Order: sequence, then C-alpha cells, then structure tokens
Amino acid sequence: MNQIELHPHLQQHAAREYHAEQGIATEAWSPLGQGKGLLEVPAIVAIAQKHNRTPAQVVLRWHIQLGNVVIPKSVTPSRIKENIEVFDFSLDTEDLAAISALNEDRRLGPDPAEFNGV
Repeated sequence: MNQIELHPHLQQHAAREYHAEQGIATEAWSPLGQGKGLLEVPAIVAIAQKHNRTPAQVVLRWHIQLGNVVIPKSVTPSRIKENIEVFDFSLDTEDLAAISALNEDRRLGPDPAEFNGV
C-alpha cells in the first residue's frame, strides 16, 4: 500500500497506474481536499444533487469506484455515518468524466519530491 495525496484536484494518474501494475494498493491522503473548497466545486455539487447525496459522499464514491483505499477523517458522528453511506449508489460515466475534468495537479500538502523532512 502507498498513501499519496489524492483527490479530484490531484488525481495522480501516473502513480495510480504504476501502483496497479505493481500490485500496490493506493490509499488516498486528503481524500476530501482538507475542506479547502473541493466540496463546493459546482460539478461536485451538481453530481451530489443528481444522486441526492452530499458532495463528500460523491467524492468518496469516486475514490471507491477508482479502486482507491479511502479513510476519511472525521470526529463528527453524523459525518462518520454519512461517510459510510456510499455503497448503495454508483457514479455513471458522465459523473466520472466530470470529476476527471477537475484534475489540476494541485497539491494541498507538501510535494514529496521536494520534502526535506524539516
């Protein structure tokens, strides 16, 4: 397993492809974008409305359908419950394409290629 920053704004196609080739599970770090606007993106909101879900549920479902391991962080009981309620719906190809189009290769955390540990 390799945990990498992974969310709709940083989709890490090459890393996920390499992991798949090598039999490495990909775990999403910051799967919901750290509350920095991802859940307000109009495309995510529209998909959530279409499925009668929350934007967070849509993003979590996107991770699951891509095959990512996703463990969202929350201490709020209602959000914890909401986060697990993503297995009774699916995103269609149109939804997946709309989310795929959101990739900006934009990191929220440090770039591991430049991280010096200090």
